[in-house]
Amino acid sequence: MDINPLLDPLVRALSQSKALLSLAQAGDWESFETLVQQRQQGLLSLSDHEYLQSLAQADLEAKAAGLIEEIQLINKELSALAETNRESTASELRQNGKAAKAIDAYGG
Repeated sequence: MDINPLLDPLVRALSQSKALLSLAQAGDWESFETLVQQRQQGLLSLSDHEYLQSLAQADLEAKAAGLIEEIQLINKELSALAETNRESTASELRQNGKAAKAIDAYGG
């Protein structure tokens, strides 16, 4: 499939989103944070009026919408994984706090 260069920023964002999903699933949150910042910078350029106008003139709105929909689906998965990680981390911190209190209470 030959992809119009105008769609390159969306294709790149989709690729980055898939990479983010892999990093989140692997629990590599440090690499995730770096890549999410890069993706965010690229996504900001997509809101440029001239870029959007170029997509319309090239009759690429439907293809762009499809790519955006894929990105949004991945974002939902990312949100769920991040929430699960947040809850797990909070639980670990609570457990560590209880352990520290027990150690203190028993003169450890």
